[in-house]
Amino acid sequence: MPADTDSSQTDSDFVEDDFDVVDRVLLEAARIRPWPGYINGDSYGEWYINAHTGLLKALAALATQRNQPALTSLLEQMAGHMCLEVLSASETSLDVCVESVDRRHMPCPDHVPANGAAFGRCNYADLDHPFYPRMCTGAPVEGSDRCAEHDMLCRVVKKNGEVCGHWKCPTPAHRKARAANSR
Repeated sequence: MPADTDSSQTDSDFVEDDFDVVDRVLLEAARIRPWPGYINGDSYGEWYINAHTGLLKALAALATQRNQPALTSLLEQMAGHMCLEVLSASETSLDVCVESVDRRHMPCPDHVPANGAAFGRCNYADLDHPFYPRMCTGAPVEGSDRCAEHDMLCRVVKKNGEVCGHWKCPTPAHRKARAANSR
């Protein structure tokens, strides 16, 4: 590029000869990130990466050939299954966990429901997700490890080994056990 170029020039102002086409592809590939779906974007099943696995793997191979180890690692990670637990979200930004996992919809070991308290979340296993329970996104109420909604579920283990799980359980023995545990 000539030394006397205008500093107000943007990338879109450059002609194709100014960049090696392969380098431009790699620069665009470095911008690939998981995004929420168009509807109900907070649902884990509606997240997507706007590139197919074959493209991501091909780009990873190209990045390896061009000696771009950080980009190679990113592309290989994006080509596989990821945790995608929402760590923080606002109208302008979204931070998700991109740890690799074995299966689609599976949380990484850090983001299983039992670890909810470490993230200031309810530790109830949200079973609304079809394949693996996810962390509830609600904050725990004071004096509990669950959010207000899940704190109302009965935790008593029945004789058959199952947790009761009824909302505002009417069973007198279960209510007595809950009262004894809340002291």
